[in-house]
Amino acid sequence: MLRPALLGLASLLACDSASVAPPAAAPPAGASADAKPVPRDTSSRPGPEEHAPGDMPSKPPDPVQADSSAAPPVPPLTQYTWLTEAGGAPPAREQLAAAIAPPAGARRVPLATGSFGAWLRGLPLLPADAPVLLFNGETKPNQSAHHRVVDIDVGDRDLQQCADAVMRLRVEYQWAADQRRAIAFKLTDGTPWDFASYLGGTRLKLVGKKAERVPGSPRPATRETLRGYMRTLFTYAGTASIAAELPRRELAALTAGDVLVQGGFPGHAVLVLDIAEDDRGARYFLLGQSYMPAQQFHVLKNPGDPALSPWYRADALAAGAMTPEWGPFTDRDLRRFRDG
Repeated sequence: MLRPALLGLASLLACDSASVAPPAAAPPAGASADAKPVPRDTSSRPGPEEHAPGDMPSKPPDPVQADSSAAPPVPPLTQYTWLTEAGGAPPAREQLAAAIAPPAGARRVPLATGSFGAWLRGLPLLPADAPVLLFNGETKPNQSAHHRVVDIDVGDRDLQQCADAVMRLRVEYQWAADQRRAIAFKLTDGTPWDFASYLGGTRLKLVGKKAERVPGSPRPATRETLRGYMRTLFTYAGTASIAAELPRRELAALTAGDVLVQGGFPGHAVLVLDIAEDDRGARYFLLGQSYMPAQQFHVLKNPGDPALSPWYRADALAAGAMTPEWGPFTDRDLRRFRDG
């Protein structure tokens, strides 16, 4: 296994905890190959402190009341296996599709049974008044960004930031769906990191700024092993790696399980949690995120349209949609996992 010091490494740059450096660009003609790269200027990248007070409503709108008759079937809570990791039955929890009604005049778009999007609709939620907590148990200073908090642990290290939370939910879905051999990502330097190899004993060794896979002793297929795999993944992958790895999608094909990602150092990623449509064909979507420092995953409010919040209009992505702590995201940022 990796030494604890290596597992604890995490970038302090916004929402990109990968500590393996990306491949270096070729030096300009005539430049020395040993010249150090110039750090990226991230001063213009929007962050939570750069939003004007008018970006958020002065008074939060009334919450959208759920219409239970419009809620589609969702997986049982036993499919969210972190809830039962300590043993026993899962706690009683509202699930996303039952707790958050579609926009007025719209209905949820049918999703394939067993798909990632259908699984996301069943995410368990904490009570409506629950605050977002940081990885260290402290209350997040900004409590105005979230609509609801998802009941999923964040760990006790500053690792599960934005892209990490997206990868965490994808891994948890594949684990629950018995797609464990499909659990695989690329690290920031392009090194493949798959769960099957990790089970077989593969570990990482850092050679300079490059991660190398080396053989080791096989590991048992347990939740503890899965968490070890994810800790390494969160340490050495991030927004830059998933932006490079996931294929682009057209806005017209937007669906639950898609990712809006701006890869970089810093960068940010949010996950499309649900999708709805009205009789005119207008589409709406919900977004979820973690952020920095690592914090509980939560459903985002829509600061640009409080009356519609927490839903967003899909066509807003053509010009750019602001989220409470990042933006704008556009349709150029839209990605999808390769098997949907």
